Amino acid sequence: MSGDLVIYRLAISFMLLTYLTSGQAQESWPTPAQIDLVKSRMASFPAARFIYDVDWYSPLEIVPGNDKQPLAVSPASSPAIAQAIALAEKHDSYAFIYWQGGAIRSEKYWYEFNAQSRFDTASMHKTVVAVLLGIAQQQGLINSVDDPVARYLPELAGTPRGEISLRAMLEMASGITTPPVSTDPASPYYQTYFGDDLKQAVAHWPMRFAPYEEFFYANANTQYLAWIIERTSQMRYADFLSEYLWKPLGAADARLWLDHEGGSPRASCCLQASARDWLKFGLLLLKQGQLNDTRIVPAEWIAAMTRPSATNPNYGWQIWRGSPHNPARIYGKGIPAVVPAKQAFLQDDVYFLDGSGGQRVYVIPSADMVIVRIGKADHSWDDSALPNLLLATEPTGHNK
Repeated sequence: MSGDLVIYRLAISFMLLTYLTSGQAQESWPTPAQIDLVKSRMASFPAARFIYDVDWYSPLEIVPGNDKQPLAVSPASSPAIAQAIALAEKHDSYAFIYWQGGAIRSEKYWYEFNAQSRFDTASMHKTVVAVLLGIAQQQGLINSVDDPVARYLPELAGTPRGEISLRAMLEMASGITTPPVSTDPASPYYQTYFGDDLKQAVAHWPMRFAPYEEFFYANANTQYLAWIIERTSQMRYADFLSEYLWKPLGAADARLWLDHEGGSPRASCCLQASARDWLKFGLLLLKQGQLNDTRIVPAEWIAAMTRPSATNPNYGWQIWRGSPHNPARIYGKGIPAVVPAKQAFLQDDVYFLDGSGGQRVYVIPSADMVIVRIGKADHSWDDSALPNLLLATEPTGHNK
């Protein structure tokens, strides 16, 4: 380890200690009431049903939509589509939509779910935050992704995380890492996921690396980006999302899970929306930021989002990339989760939203294709299996 890196880490430790013992981070955090709240939520959390038991989450904030843009439907049948549906069913899916060449070719729901059902698709929300940041930059609210976070959140000035660039947070290369997983309801880990004060909880996430030293998929990055959107727009996150993305998409009302009434949305997860609305979001990416003749976000921003990042060629800006082929995708050093892709994707331009346990929106520009899969969390989900079934029979622009 270089001397400069040792000095950097010592500086981080000292500045974090100073920050946590200052007035910005209360010594009494978390309070007994906050610990009791987390205990209660941990005990009642519907672990096997968290994707569809959306009314468990409370409090919620509505994201008003404008569901007046119908999706074209032109049903098709083929052995590949039948195999794709069978694969989705094998993995206990709740919703499957296959869009190709201008229309929905196949749409299937299981159990009691339908086109209006809302689901909590976990980290798929992260990609929405990245698009919103692009909208904020288009509006002149953000100067550059290379600006330090403290330019927009001045309370972080003089701290290591205040010096992190927005780009590093977009690319999960900030150096911030997930707190140690613990069964302790007072831990920053559980206070983040179930507590009522996200700002205090996220302030306690450790910064183990220098920026760009490692790729590490940490939810705190996305949370800071959402706070920057709120601060620069002087709007509630839900209102900014509604006005500049959700309504222009023609999406139905969605919901956000807050830490407390009037508080912060959990931006790294917990945007409750229908499979059709996730399809519309995928189409926005496919069409390079323009949908229904409306430019929502610059094409250059979508192109930047989907390029390989400096520390992980399979990651862009809050979105995953299928190329180069990675048969055992990981989320960072020391994170045990491994996502298989046994075969290389049949196209080299696949990118996708990744929610826990196989929640996916696959976007494949060369095939003019978007695929949505929502279902029971299944950590054996093979990322390339479903798109490859459908790509194998479609005419495309550039095969590998």
